[in-house]
Amino acid sequence: MSAVLRRPRALLTFRPETEPWLLTPGTRARLESLVEVVVTLREGEDWRPHATRLGDVEVVIGNWGVPRFTPELLATMPALRIVCYAAGSVRGFVTPEFWQRGIQLTTAVAANARATATCAEAMIILSLKQVWFHLREPRAEWAQLGDTASSGVHRATVGIIGLSRVGREVVRGLQRHELRLLVYDPTIDAAEACRVGVELAALPELFAASHVVSVHAPQLPATTGLVTGELLRRMGPHTTFVNTARGAIVREAELVAVLRARPDLTAVLDVTEPEPAPADSPLRALPNVVLTPHLAGARHRDLELLMRSALDELERHLRGEPLQFALTEAAAALQA
Repeated sequence: MSAVLRRPRALLTFRPETEPWLLTPGTRARLESLVEVVVTLREGEDWRPHATRLGDVEVVIGNWGVPRFTPELLATMPALRIVCYAAGSVRGFVTPEFWQRGIQLTTAVAANARATATCAEAMIILSLKQVWFHLREPRAEWAQLGDTASSGVHRATVGIIGLSRVGREVVRGLQRHELRLLVYDPTIDAAEACRVGVELAALPELFAASHVVSVHAPQLPATTGLVTGELLRRMGPHTTFVNTARGAIVREAELVAVLRARPDLTAVLDVTEPEPAPADSPLRALPNVVLTPHLAGARHRDLELLMRSALDELERHLRGEPLQFALTEAAAALQA
């Protein structure tokens, strides 16, 4: 890295509990070599007491907990040039006024996607091996369990809903195995599917043919409620539905009804709507549901990778180089 001649003033913002993971000794030293942090804001802390020190802030570096860029906040930050977000979706803090200012925005979406894809791939492989089914059976009976009719990775069929950045990472990981990969994504054509190495399929076909269906679409008006009970009922014996995307993509009441009627099916849900699932949610009581607390994305040790990505982008900005993960208003509207 070439030397940075002037360290711009910066605002650092994050959730308090993420600090030891984001700011390891190495990332903290690197951050301080690039910018002068004049304000550190923890999630939920009011920025207004710091307003007089924000006037010459050029850089915001943050993880979850970045304050919403309201007109009032933006008015206090006339020098702001770039926001380096060490996480994925920016829906919580961008505003029309933010985009109108022409401020550069970059995210660690690629690093977070790799973490999510790693978890999703593991869930898919464990599903193909029928791990979830066997874990809910009495252990004393394991030796007597019959063939579940859909066990094993070799030549299995996996359905991917959404060839998003995460979806593509999952596909790349699964391509290490000899699998048939079906994809539903109306935004890609046959040529792109061929280039990626997958088969396009309509949703009814995908659900009927797949041993595991995994959701990787963003939550948009077009995808909210996309997964219906009618589709889930098409799934074959002892198959698995995995969702590491967003809970609202699935019609939860219909999912519950299908799972009650089909105890051979398994749902592995890292996300729900609302989140977390209420204490009295039937998802918590159904034996064929595996619930995890939205842990597929970057957590704890993985957060260092997100900060590394943000600082890589900051270095490019300071050297006057193009950003690798710049985000436009149109692209942000398609995020999860």
